[in-house]
Amino acid sequence: MAGMTRKYGGIAALVLLAVAAIGGLLYLSAKPQLQPTPPAPPPPPAVTVVPPKFDVVRVDAQGNAVLAGRAVPGAAVTVKDGANVLGTVTADAQGAFVLVPAGPLPPGAQAITLGEKLPDGTVIAGQETASINVPANGGAALAVVSGPNGSVVMSGQGSAAGTLGMGTVDYDANGHALFGGTAPPGDKVEVSLGGKTIGRAVAGADGRWHFIADVPGASGTLTLLATGANGTVMAPVEVPFTLQTLPEAVASGNVVIAPGDNLWVISRHVYGYGTMYTVIYAANANQIHNPNLIYPGQKLTLPQPQKAP
Repeated sequence: MAGMTRKYGGIAALVLLAVAAIGGLLYLSAKPQLQPTPPAPPPPPAVTVVPPKFDVVRVDAQGNAVLAGRAVPGAAVTVKDGANVLGTVTADAQGAFVLVPAGPLPPGAQAITLGEKLPDGTVIAGQETASINVPANGGAALAVVSGPNGSVVMSGQGSAAGTLGMGTVDYDANGHALFGGTAPPGDKVEVSLGGKTIGRAVAGADGRWHFIADVPGASGTLTLLATGANGTVMAPVEVPFTLQTLPEAVASGNVVIAPGDNLWVISRHVYGYGTMYTVIYAANANQIHNPNLIYPGQKLTLPQPQKAP
């Protein structure tokens, strides 16, 4: 009898163990299992926010314009002539934009600026101004883009992009001169005055170069040298350089051209902005057939503009 009791007691214990095991499995299967934390998704690529800028400013004698440049990809770029909106375009995936205004620019001086609105609503103003003059006599339109790095003659005067030449000499508020010009893409350019090097630069893919230097201490002749990647040296180019020497121009309302003067330097003296030289050109269009070839002894009228750009 005692043996039977031990036998059934053992069986009962086994049954209890089995029930416990099954209960444990059911509990484990019902309990949420801990899963490894998935890796965080990579952050979206950073967007470099830069102000919109001009790459192309092309205007024909009738004022028909093509304005192109770069902005943040997807940004809405607004192009203005003063307060007048010429149009709004969207920069493509590479940040390029092109605007052809619906109508021609009117005769006279224009100040074209850019602004962009990013997809998140942020508005960024451009730092460049395209100063354009469309002569009423049907002559070639002048276009100069000026900004923090100086100015670039886009059309209407000066050497062509890709050829060796001096384009502009501007001055900033800190007593520096900003030199800009043209050369074959990739060429190393050296500019000297009186045998002393004043600056070096490398022409970009657009065939233009610029650098900032101390204002030279005297007038003289600038010599431009360009060396290609293969060591080829181009024939040097010499251009006159004249320091600002026009103190009486504003009072007299006119100026007699001295050797080395050019419309850009005169405009800088008289109006404080080199880009205003288009106003001088417009007022003297009957005697300036090529604004890059004004000559000593020529007397120019200096009109007083309503406002500077």
